[in-house]
Amino acid sequence: MSGGDGGIGRGWFFDRPFHPGDVDRLAEGVCAWLCSESLRWLVESVPGRRRPGGGVEPLRWTDEPADSSVEAVGVARLQAVVERLGEICDWARPGTVWDFRQGGERRFEEDRAMASGDLTDEVAAHAAVLGLRSEGHVCAQPRTFVVLGGRRLAALNRARAAARAIRRQPGPPPRVVMLCGRRSLDAAERESEEVRSYAPSARTELDLMAVAAGEAFGDDPAVEVELVEVPDPGHGARASTYETLRALAVDPALATGPVAVATSPTCRPFQYLEAARALGLPLGLACELIAHPPAWAAASPAQAEAPHAPHVYLQEIRSTIQAAGRLAAALNATRASA
Repeated sequence: MSGGDGGIGRGWFFDRPFHPGDVDRLAEGVCAWLCSESLRWLVESVPGRRRPGGGVEPLRWTDEPADSSVEAVGVARLQAVVERLGEICDWARPGTVWDFRQGGERRFEEDRAMASGDLTDEVAAHAAVLGLRSEGHVCAQPRTFVVLGGRRLAALNRARAAARAIRRQPGPPPRVVMLCGRRSLDAAERESEEVRSYAPSARTELDLMAVAAGEAFGDDPAVEVELVEVPDPGHGARASTYETLRALAVDPALATGPVAVATSPTCRPFQYLEAARALGLPLGLACELIAHPPAWAAASPAQAEAPHAPHVYLQEIRSTIQAAGRLAAALNATRASA
């Protein structure tokens, strides 16, 4: 794989709305991100586990043969790039490269066995080039804003980002859906400074969302806010981003116009792809992703300008690679059945 950092100056694929008729354009944009020099630097500079339970080892970037997939375009090109990335590891398997989760949840403390040493600033800089510190902005005029749930300050910050975008939007206020999985807060989250600062009595993610809705939209009675808790899918794990968004797909009100999803800066790339797969493609919806400013995620004002620890960025970059593989499979299946 080869390619420059095509997102600089013109934006990455998640910086513009997804339109169902633009699947080849989306595929090309995802390829540019996956083939960027910044992703290559991270792969070559930050070791990982190629097999679950294996040792941490240096990783090798594989360039494409000059006479093969480089000639492909659109969805075919994306499939080829995803297959090349699969030579590094099986990204779909838990416990492989840059998987820092504990019990299926993203962790706040870095795994020392997989720590990136003195690369904190470099990882943050390349993550920024890849768009993981960008807010984006609403390009269309969404009729529905979806606020995704999350841990600690995420619910509040995502709701505030949606409220800020709605205030800037002309015309009648859109509908807001606060969407989260069914999750109880563990003791560390309940007792964290972040949660105690705005939702000290919260015991579930839905509680966090309810408080966040009041904080962000309580002063604007014209905004219709709906809280939706998505049940567990039944296989012992909490609903994924895709499963959470698919639960919303049966809502007939989505047909009234474009959808904007509010999330965190680090999650924009992978959740854009999941939104396109869950809502955009099957429903024919235009959708886009916005985020709150990175400084809002700081636990204190003194930390507002500090980047996240490397594992936070690496986990979400891993998630984007996984989501790209799922999108490629979905697009190929759709074309095969057409």
